[in-house]
Amino acid sequence: MENMKKTVLLPLLLLLSACQPLAAAAADKPHLLAYVQNIMSHSVSVIDLDGDREPRRLELGRYPLFSALHPSDPEKLLVTLHNYERSADDDALALFDLRSERVLKRIPFPGPGMPSGFVHDARRNRIYIADENRHRVDALDAATLEPVFEFPAALIPVHVDISPDGRWLAVTNRKSADLYVYDLEDAGRDAKSGIFTVQLGKSPGAAWESGAADDGVSHPLDIHFAAEANLCYVSDMQARQLLVVDILEREVVGRIPLGGSPFDFALDRARRRAYVCLVDGETVAVIDLAARKVAAEIAGLRLNPIHCALDEEGGRLVVSCWGGAREGGVYVVDTRSLKVLRHFPLKGEAASIGITLARLPEDRVQGR
Repeated sequence: MENMKKTVLLPLLLLLSACQPLAAAAADKPHLLAYVQNIMSHSVSVIDLDGDREPRRLELGRYPLFSALHPSDPEKLLVTLHNYERSADDDALALFDLRSERVLKRIPFPGPGMPSGFVHDARRNRIYIADENRHRVDALDAATLEPVFEFPAALIPVHVDISPDGRWLAVTNRKSADLYVYDLEDAGRDAKSGIFTVQLGKSPGAAWESGAADDGVSHPLDIHFAAEANLCYVSDMQARQLLVVDILEREVVGRIPLGGSPFDFALDRARRRAYVCLVDGETVAVIDLAARKVAAEIAGLRLNPIHCALDEEGGRLVVSCWGGAREGGVYVVDTRSLKVLRHFPLKGEAASIGITLARLPEDRVQGR
């Protein structure tokens, strides 16, 4: 009997000891979290894309709009507070610690600004932020987040991007329907030699509002550079097109027609495919950029898809929905099958928009 017990217990103990490292490894495996800004409910939703927990709600400030991980610290998040009501002190860039889940710093802007999209300049270690109300692009020192200088922009600058060679910075101006392009190698930031414009279409003017009679106007929003430093892509909401712009020739060299009104979009790492949110419907258009045509559509994204982020390692596209400014929600899509994998309704939130993806250890997924 004693020998039988040993015969049974010894393999069992060996099995349990072997399972412990596997369980520990599973517990330590990072989860992919989506930090989603809900601008009209003044909140950020934290969604565990690899687990089954309910989304959590954070409050970083009023009107959070766009975000990105800090360029030198992936456990910190930068969020623009958009100051939708144009008050004197609600505009800021917030630095948020993902570990402690608290705001470490607020970087204000002079006057009633409306900070919007931003991008990191790795060569010079600066952050450039478009300001829709001050009609400027602010340059911040990425190490200290202190303002360094500002570029002039046109009517309502929204999004910025930097060319892959690091030389050109471009900003979309949605009510003057143009790009301002800045030569970052022009040390004097001279308006005569270092800044030029590219007209994208007919300007709607300052008084025009989206949804009004368009009369053939252009309304550029998001921008991303192509693999070539001279080309960039711009979503034109009113023209219902993705524009191909040659910044050196200073003209639109291609127009990709879409089945709806494009808002924000994401490129894959190779810059061969674009995922364009069609905000007036329930789809995301998948664009073959080499062929300059729509290759497929992702359907079933209820309530106005407006912004998206790619998880290329996991083969997932994360899409936020505007919800008519009254609801919020996020969809997760398989980028191979283009089918919806999951839907997070985000009850009680309104106007989900900006998304940042971050991998954190499992023990911090719940904010512990």
